[in-house]
Amino acid sequence: MFHLSRRSFHKAALASLVAGLAKSAFASSPSDILLNRLTFGARPGEEIGDLASWLDQQFSIPANPPDLKARLADAWLHIAFDAGMQESGATYAAVDEMRPLSALFRDPAEMLDLLDYEKPFNYRERIRPADEVVAASLIRAVHSEAQLREVITQFWHDHFSVNAYKDEATAVYFPTYDSILRANALGNFRELLGAVATSPAMLTYLNNDGSRASPANENYARELLELHTLGAEHYHNDLYDDWAAVPGARDGLAKGYIDQDVYEVARAFTGWTVGDGRWVDEGVETPRTGRFAYVESWHDPYQKRILATEFPPNAGPMEDGRRVLDLLAYHPATARFVTRKFLLRLGIESPSDAYHARVASMFRSTAKAPDQIAQVIRAIVLDDEFATTPQTKLRRPFEVLAALYRRTGASVASPQMTFTAYLQDAGWSQHAVRPPTGHSDRSEYWANTRTLNGTISMLLAAHEDWFEAADVAALERIPDGLRTWGDLGTYWTTRVCALDSVDPWIELMGVASSDPLPRDDPGWIRWAAQSAIVIAAVNPEFMVR
Repeated sequence: MFHLSRRSFHKAALASLVAGLAKSAFASSPSDILLNRLTFGARPGEEIGDLASWLDQQFSIPANPPDLKARLADAWLHIAFDAGMQESGATYAAVDEMRPLSALFRDPAEMLDLLDYEKPFNYRERIRPADEVVAASLIRAVHSEAQLREVITQFWHDHFSVNAYKDEATAVYFPTYDSILRANALGNFRELLGAVATSPAMLTYLNNDGSRASPANENYARELLELHTLGAEHYHNDLYDDWAAVPGARDGLAKGYIDQDVYEVARAFTGWTVGDGRWVDEGVETPRTGRFAYVESWHDPYQKRILATEFPPNAGPMEDGRRVLDLLAYHPATARFVTRKFLLRLGIESPSDAYHARVASMFRSTAKAPDQIAQVIRAIVLDDEFATTPQTKLRRPFEVLAALYRRTGASVASPQMTFTAYLQDAGWSQHAVRPPTGHSDRSEYWANTRTLNGTISMLLAAHEDWFEAADVAALERIPDGLRTWGDLGTYWTTRVCALDSVDPWIELMGVASSDPLPRDDPGWIRWAAQSAIVIAAVNPEFMVR
């Protein structure tokens, strides 16, 4: 009776998706469309109600709601490695065990031992804090009540991208970095910019932790200008070879930047480092806090000129860097660049110039407000153009997985790391993007055979036991009231996506819609449920948001 091969299913699913993406309109309810844009996916039967009230409710939820903290406290992550020896000669025993996610809310000072190479720690131990953040990210995306904050936190992870696995130091500091982004996700951009600039994860990732006068390291300065604030479109080095020639410079604020500005910004951030006990001078070390530290003797105190703004010499501690952050956070180009990315994240890939201008104006007018980002999001979402923009934006692979579990009701309790390998096959590296650009947010970037094939493979595996991401035992049970194959297919496809018909699934399964369900074969029931879920998930109704 059963004759469906994985290859034929994969081929049929891909063909269905590619054909369906050509549709110009979908049948999703207005509430589902809003939830799919503003959360990691609508749950069956969930309604948004009054949008303004829903936004108020989302903005009021703390970064770590008690129920989510309890769920994270109950989560466990596998760790395994063979016995070995450090270069120092210290040895460590083999490990193969499940451990709680203990690093997520831990003081970074308590984890500095992981960076002591005289002590016997396997590499997997040293980078485990990053593993825990990755595992927790799926739990948060699927189960957090603060869905809008989670969506925007992932946005900031792309905007202020840090590869958590660049080295052991970045991995150890990554839980604190994730907490910084989550706490400030809906707050004030200037405050967030400063928190990122002083975060040990960013300092180590872009090498500013060792930057000192003569010469300063330019990595952070260049990304601060290009990726975090003004944007690459305001890099004018190919047009002007002198700061005074840049438009606006003669009026006191350049409209863009050139390499001279990069060099000066780098000088402003010399001495910004990490409190990890590192050597500063004879008998002087940074404090072992695992947090930001400032070393005055490393700072370049001389005068600087940035975006045509004069910085006097010998300012107070950290004043040069803080003034740079002020200059960039309040620059009109930053308002345009950041709000354009907000619109893109929330499903508006081609906003009108007037819509973008309204949102950028809100960004600037609320620049000193503690809830600036929330006000900008409110302006985007309550604008008439938001409501009239059709669904065209492809979900990215991580969003597909989170949305799938939200739709099927799967419980993500202790996700192991199998899901990250499938995400990588689809082109996504959760918290591990190699370039500092973060993941692309353009649909066309993800509309390729590698991503689509990888996504379908992930969908096929997502409800398998060995995938170890969610509790999927419910798929073996036949819900009450279901008697035929047609009933089962309709039940699962409706949970994921309202299809016109389950006939394609019936045909692929090789059964008749009216055939009774084999209640004594839970394995086949599970496979049938999985197949119905994937058939629905590869439909554009589910794959776009």
